[in-house]
Amino acid sequence: MLWLLQLPAPLVGLMVVIITVGLAVLGLVLSRRVLPQQRLKRSGGVAGHVFDLAGVLYAVLVAFVVVVVWEQLNQAERGTEAEAAAISDLLRDSAGLPVAGRAEIQRSLIDYTNDVVDDEFPRMRRGETVEQQSEHLTAVWQSFLHIEPVSQSEISFYRQSIGRLDELGSARKSRLSGSQSEIPGELWVLLLGGGMVMLLFTYIFPSTDVVVHGALIALAGSLLAFVLYLIFAMEHPFVGSIAVSPTAYENVLDTWSQLAGK
Repeated sequence: MLWLLQLPAPLVGLMVVIITVGLAVLGLVLSRRVLPQQRLKRSGGVAGHVFDLAGVLYAVLVAFVVVVVWEQLNQAERGTEAEAAAISDLLRDSAGLPVAGRAEIQRSLIDYTNDVVDDEFPRMRRGETVEQQSEHLTAVWQSFLHIEPVSQSEISFYRQSIGRLDELGSARKSRLSGSQSEIPGELWVLLLGGGMVMLLFTYIFPSTDVVVHGALIALAGSLLAFVLYLIFAMEHPFVGSIAVSPTAYENVLDTWSQLAGK
């Protein structure tokens, strides 16, 4: 289903709303032919109380899921920003390391950043799995292993850089785990099934004006469809129109390019 997020968001949103509203209104038409209105009027009071209870339970479920996927999206953004910040700090602190290995460190960091922007992010946007191990990150580690600090200043910068390098690895793991985060299938069953139950409840309220009744159900169905689509979009923080972008890494590359050109 990730291919839906590759399409323009307005198109997908409109398509989901139209399909949901069409099915909801069709269900109303069929239910009015099957369910006698007089019998529905006699049970309207009980149905209203049950509907209120079901509505509260479903609202709590939807709110819980929205908070979870929103936190996942924010965590993915924070992970990319932390990784980009670690790269920027390593490039800056490399000026305090021995000259012999400085150029290799800077080159390996820039190569890793380019790989993240040009290869890993496009793959994550397609929903593909990116390996935890990266040849370019390994090259960064190797470049630091070749460093032999001598002065106290170089030793201090080297220790700080190793700490930053650990932060870079942790931020990378956070980004990759966020790209594979998904809501459990059982929760989607509850969301879709609960939404269907809520729409079915609207059929048992008697109404003499089928046009008004259908319009109200269409509005409820469109709102439900939009909320479920939003949850689906935020469930995959690196796919679709609201996906996390590689802007933070691109800013690091632009800043370094400007500094190197001076």
